[in-house]
Amino acid sequence: MKLPIVEQRDWSADKHGMAYDNPQFWNAEHLESELHRVFEICNGCRLCFNLCPSFDVLFRRVDQLDPHREEAEGKHLEAGKIVEEHEAAELLKHVTVSTENPVGLLQDEDRERVVELCYECKLCYPKCPYVPPHEFAVDFPKLMLRAKMIGAKEDGLAFRERFLGATDLVGSVMTRIAPLANAAAHNSFNRLLMEKTLGIHRDRQLPNYAGETFLSWWDRRAPLRDNGGAEVALFATCFVNYNDPEIGKAAVDVLTRAGCSVECPEQVCCGMPKLDGGDLEGARKLARKNVESLLPAVRAGKKILSPGPSCTLVLRNELPELCPTPEGREVSAAVMDLSDFLLQQARARKLPKPPEGAVGKVAFHVACHNRVQNFGYRGRDLLKWAGGDVTLVDRCCGMDGTWGMKSEFFEESLKVAETAARKVEAAEPDTVSSDCPLACLQLRQKTTRPAYHPVRILSAAYQGEPLRSPRKP
Repeated sequence: MKLPIVEQRDWSADKHGMAYDNPQFWNAEHLESELHRVFEICNGCRLCFNLCPSFDVLFRRVDQLDPHREEAEGKHLEAGKIVEEHEAAELLKHVTVSTENPVGLLQDEDRERVVELCYECKLCYPKCPYVPPHEFAVDFPKLMLRAKMIGAKEDGLAFRERFLGATDLVGSVMTRIAPLANAAAHNSFNRLLMEKTLGIHRDRQLPNYAGETFLSWWDRRAPLRDNGGAEVALFATCFVNYNDPEIGKAAVDVLTRAGCSVECPEQVCCGMPKLDGGDLEGARKLARKNVESLLPAVRAGKKILSPGPSCTLVLRNELPELCPTPEGREVSAAVMDLSDFLLQQARARKLPKPPEGAVGKVAFHVACHNRVQNFGYRGRDLLKWAGGDVTLVDRCCGMDGTWGMKSEFFEESLKVAETAARKVEAAEPDTVSSDCPLACLQLRQKTTRPAYHPVRILSAAYQGEPLRSPRKP
């Protein structure tokens, strides 16, 4: 199926140059102006001061550069001294009033540091009072992504970004040699070599590769019978396909228990790793392929279910811009989070409850990329419905795709995860859960407890084999 030519757009609605197809998007001077504009707005607001390292570094640096900061804070006065009225009036005569915004004193290296520390959790977007359609049109995550893309275009795409973005190529090779690949990932010499060549920190716990991909398992299994229920298509995600097929198998199990007819169309990576690395064209090629392969299922009336928050976010929010056609919007509108869909089936009494007590006490970490989609805490609610005693862990884990794997950000990533890890331990859970598989990886690194997708916990509960997350010695 051949996709139509990209339709014409009205650029007047995108005066800040944030749409991928706007010629201003790639203009470095316009980017610099936009960074200055947005940084000034953020500095004046500071609602996001505690959300991520980017804002912390930005605000601290602006304060350091502000030549009038000490006067504004009264630090030029003698500590503890009571100032009389006539003395205060005399002191005010010598205070310099400046209209210069200290953001203008930021250097190139300051701006670059803010950009590289943004790991695209996107939590600032729902918190910001100035996002579109506000006239200020502040989209901080998109601006950081734009800066990375322009940098990649000017300097060339780094080998590490090409490697981390080639999830299907790397995954298909590694699953063929899974025992060797997994052994290499636990060998200290190999990890040192990986750090030197790829920039992946030697102490970062990496996910294992499966001996059989989920899509291979799907192709060889017996066809599912039509149960007369909802017809759905599963977008398995790269992580499920290459690293943890048990999530996909559990999804098929639970969906069929709800009476759903399940199919798994041909699919490729959603494109987020390529976007994170600045490879826009690579992400667009993947988006077009997914639109072509998923469109028949959508036109047959099927929902596209994704168990991965980041993949769901890309398919729902980014796909219409990566593939700006009616077909792209059609596919995007049909995408749903797996836990969200299963909770709907449960509330409609189409999904049976598991045995009482099988789920147990759960510390549920809510993924950032689910929070920003504003459909609620569906994984938590699904486990509650199933009888779990669930404690919500509502803090970023700092992993966010491949950012937390990189050598230069590894320590910062673990620092961000501190609060989430403390909340997990404070809950004293039987099981740790998150919809995000990379959050599960990060929580395991911080707490030594394995963590599981809600659908795996639910499927295991049905089968009388509850999943648990004991600490490792």
